[in-house]
Amino acid sequence: MGDTADVVIIGAGIIGLSIAHQISRRDPRRIVILEKAANVAEGSTGASCAILRQRYTHTEAMTVARDGLRAHRNWARYTGLEGPRAHFHPSGVLWMMGEAPERIAADRARMASLGIDAQVLEADEVRRRFPALSTCNAPFDLTGETDHECVDHHSFLFEGDSGFFDPVSAAQDLLESVRRAGVDVRFRSPVTDVRVSGSRIDGVDLADGTSIDAPVVVNAAGPWAQRIAAMAGFEYGWTIRPIRAQVIYREWPRDVVPGPIPVVADSSAGVYFRPEASGQQILVGSILHDDEQEVVDDPDHFNANIDAAFRDLKIHALHHRIPSLPYRGQITGLAGMYTMNVEDVHAVIGPTSIEGFIVANGFSGHGFKESPSVGSMVARFLTGAPADEWDTEASMEFFSIDREPIELADTTVLA
Repeated sequence: MGDTADVVIIGAGIIGLSIAHQISRRDPRRIVILEKAANVAEGSTGASCAILRQRYTHTEAMTVARDGLRAHRNWARYTGLEGPRAHFHPSGVLWMMGEAPERIAADRARMASLGIDAQVLEADEVRRRFPALSTCNAPFDLTGETDHECVDHHSFLFEGDSGFFDPVSAAQDLLESVRRAGVDVRFRSPVTDVRVSGSRIDGVDLADGTSIDAPVVVNAAGPWAQRIAAMAGFEYGWTIRPIRAQVIYREWPRDVVPGPIPVVADSSAGVYFRPEASGQQILVGSILHDDEQEVVDDPDHFNANIDAAFRDLKIHALHHRIPSLPYRGQITGLAGMYTMNVEDVHAVIGPTSIEGFIVANGFSGHGFKESPSVGSMVARFLTGAPADEWDTEASMEFFSIDREPIELADTTVLA
C-alpha cells in the first residue's frame, strides 16, 4: 500500500510538531508526522525542564530564544487554541554564576539591545525579591570534605521576562493545533527506511509494510536522529548522540521556605533549579560538563531512574542555595535524554546534501525554548512564505550543517 505527502516529518516531539505547526499556518501542503511512540512527549520533550531563558554566548542564539519566548508568552494566540493546556510561568531567571561586574554589565547591555528585560541585581535586592535564596557564590564542595564559609557575591544578572513552561501540555496543544489544520499525525508508526533515489528523497517505508512517497523528509527524531540519518545513507559530519540527563524533584515546604523562587543557574555547586509547575516541588538539574557524558547506546532502552549519588549531591547543592530547606521531604526524579551535538552544543538545522532531506537535530538541551523559532526557520525555507509575527529574526545559516563549530568558552548546556 502506498500513500503520498508533500512533507513527511519523523518525530512528534516539540521540534517536529513546531515545524508542522509553522508550515501549516502558512501553506496548505499535505504534511504527515510519523511517531514511533504511542503519544506525544514520550521522548526528550516529556522529560524537558522547559526553562525559557534568553542568555547565550552568541547574539544569534539569544535571538532564537527571544523569539521563541514571544510565542510561549502568547501561547493561546500562537497555537490558535481558545483554552490551551499549557501556560507560561513568569518566574524570571537569576544567574548566580560568580561573575565579575564587567561581565554582567556587558551581557545585560547585549541582551537589552535585543529588547530582552535584563537587569543587574545587587545582593540586597536579590534577598528582598527572593528571601529564600542565599547570595553566596563561594565555591561549594559537594562532598562536604572542605569547610565552606559563605561569602556574598556583589551582583547578579536577572532576566525579568523569562521563566518556564509545561512541556507535555505544550506538545498536546500543538498536536491539537496541527490536527485542526489538517496535518496527519500517526502514532505507533516507526519508520524502517528513508528511500533515496540518486541524491534525492523519494519517501519512507513504515514497519507495518506501508510506504509514503514524498519529496521532503524532515528528521526531527531527537535521540533517534542518527538512526534515521543512517537509513537515508546520510553522514552529519558532527557527533550527534543521545546523552542521559537526570533531574530530581524536591518537595517544597512553603511554610518554611518562602517564595517566590525564580529559575536559578548556580555556579557555586553546578546546578540549576526552578519551581515545578504545581508549586509544590523544586526541580533540580546539573550544569556540569561531567554530568553530560553518559552516552545512551539504545534510546529505546535506557535507565530512566535517577542515580542515588546524583540525587544526594544535587540536594546538598540545593540546601546551600536555599538554607531554610529542611533536611527532610520527599525526593523523586527521572532521567531523560539530550541529543547532544558534541562539537559545539548547538543544533544542526536545514537542508543537507541529499535533496529534500532536512535535519533539525542535536539541540543539546536547548530545543524546547527554541522550538517555535526552529519551526519558523524550516517552514520559511520550505514554503518561501514571508516572515510574520511568530517568526524569528535569526538566520538558519547560523545552525547550518556545513558551518564551522561555533566558538564557545565551554560546551555545557548553558552555552
